[in-house]
Amino acid sequence: MFIKCSDIVKNFQLRIIGNSEAQIEGIGSLHRDGPKLLKWAKSIERLKDIHEGVVLTSEIMFSSIKPNPDVTYLTCDTNTRLVFAKIIKKYFDFNDELYFDNCVDKHRSNNQIKIGEFVFIGDNVKIGEGTQIHNNVVIHSNTVIGKNCIIKDLTSIGTEGLSHDFDEETQRYIKLPQIGGVILEDFVEVGPNSTIRRSALDDTFIGSGTKIGSLCNIGHNTIIESNCTLISHVVTSGSSKIGSNTFIGVGATIKNAINVGGNSTIGQGAVVVKNVPEGETWVGNPAKKLK
Repeated sequence: MFIKCSDIVKNFQLRIIGNSEAQIEGIGSLHRDGPKLLKWAKSIERLKDIHEGVVLTSEIMFSSIKPNPDVTYLTCDTNTRLVFAKIIKKYFDFNDELYFDNCVDKHRSNNQIKIGEFVFIGDNVKIGEGTQIHNNVVIHSNTVIGKNCIIKDLTSIGTEGLSHDFDEETQRYIKLPQIGGVILEDFVEVGPNSTIRRSALDDTFIGSGTKIGSLCNIGHNTIIESNCTLISHVVTSGSSKIGSNTFIGVGATIKNAINVGGNSTIGQGAVVVKNVPEGETWVGNPAKKLK
């Protein structure tokens, strides 16, 4: 099924620059590109990285770049994330019902993995050999879990994150559909009562050997590279990135879209609101480099 760009432009009062006859067959993202995919650019850097297809962006950002002749631009003066959410809801039927289909029995037949009692496993989930899924775990659709992982009691993987914008027209909040997934590489351990939220469009990613303690919240679009340690009550907000071999102490919080360089240490209770260079130790609220 193809959607005409001209229909979207008409229904959402957008301006089109490029191929007015362009058609869209799906939603694209940072890592999923194509000539018939609609992407959303929330930054100038992201906008410059798009080389084909259709992209929704703001008038201000569009005026700051040199247009690519292979890209069709849809622009507006309003909240582009809100418009993007409305477009997805209107034209693309992402069925929330699939998140209620329990496919655990299919995985119980795999004698290479262990699954406890009262476990929910959604559709399109892959689990590597040697992995243990403890009691009362929920694993939502579009999750990949590698080999020799341990998912402890009451953990939730692939649940939705919060991503809402207030719509003046309807006087209610509109949610950007969370249609991505979660990838856990090999030898990852997730402690009890922790949550790893699925990405909005791509995949939330946990690198090999990383250990996550109890009562942690890993926000949507987060990337945690290999061999990191997150002690209990750690919160990584959406789109944050944690480099390899990083240690994060009890109760620390990483602000959304913050990068923490590899081989770093974040102290207990720290609130990180600025990017942390590689190999440094930051403590306090707001967190600062420990000299």
